[in-house]
Amino acid sequence: MPVYSNLEYVKIVRPLPKFVQRDICGIPVIEPNPLDISAINNGLWLINMKNASVKDRCPERKIVHSFCYDDVLWRAYNNPYRYLERVAPYYAVASFDFSMDIDMDYKQVYDAVYINRWSGAFIQANGKNAIPTVGWLKPDSYDLCLAGIRDGGVFLISTLGANNSDSYPDFIAGYREVRRRFPKTQIICVGNRLIGMDDDVCYVRYEESFGSQDRYQDWWQPKLINWDMSIPKGV
Repeated sequence: MPVYSNLEYVKIVRPLPKFVQRDICGIPVIEPNPLDISAINNGLWLINMKNASVKDRCPERKIVHSFCYDDVLWRAYNNPYRYLERVAPYYAVASFDFSMDIDMDYKQVYDAVYINRWSGAFIQANGKNAIPTVGWLKPDSYDLCLAGIRDGGVFLISTLGANNSDSYPDFIAGYREVRRRFPKTQIICVGNRLIGMDDDVCYVRYEESFGSQDRYQDWWQPKLINWDMSIPKGV
C-alpha cells in the first residue's frame, strides 16, 4: 500500500481507535451519551450542519443535526477533519443521515448505516458529544438499521416525508420497534408529531431546526413531560 499522509489515510481506510466497539457486520458502535436535552428551544437549539460555522457566536448552545441532502453529507464525510473542526465548538453533533429507501439492496442500506455509525464513532472518538441519527425501512431491516447503537442517551429521528399513506405504516412500526428495543433512550424528533408517537419525545419543527431560533424565542418547553407543548399558542 502506498504511503499516505494522515489526512489521506483517514479518507481511504477510515480507521477508528481500537476501543470503539463493533456490532453485527463490523458496524461501529456509537456509545450512549446522557446529554441533557431538557432545554431544547429554551437555551439549547438545533442547527442544520449546512448552517454550522466556526463564526457561530453561541455554538455551545446548539446540537448539529444532519437532515439534509446527501451531497452535503458526502462533502463532510470526504473531509472528516475539516468537518470536525467546523463542528467542534458545538454542544453535540449527530451522525450522518444518508438516504435509505425500500428499493435499495442490502449492500446499499448497509453502506448508509455503516457510514452513519462511523461518523458518530469518529466524532465521539475525537472527544465530542455524538448523537446517533436513527432511521429504518421495513421490519426485515431492523437488525441492520438499528445496529451500532445502545440503549440510554439520546437518538435523533425525523418524521419528514413520513406523513403519507405510503410511508406512515413503515415509519410508525419502526418507531415502535425503536421504543421497544431502546426503552431508556430519549428521542429528539425533527418534524411534526404523528399519530401513535409518544408525549415524551422532544418534537422540533423542521423550520425551527436551522439554528436561528435562539435569536427571538421567548417561550419555554416543559421537561420530558409534554414535549409537543414546544409549539407556542397562536402559531
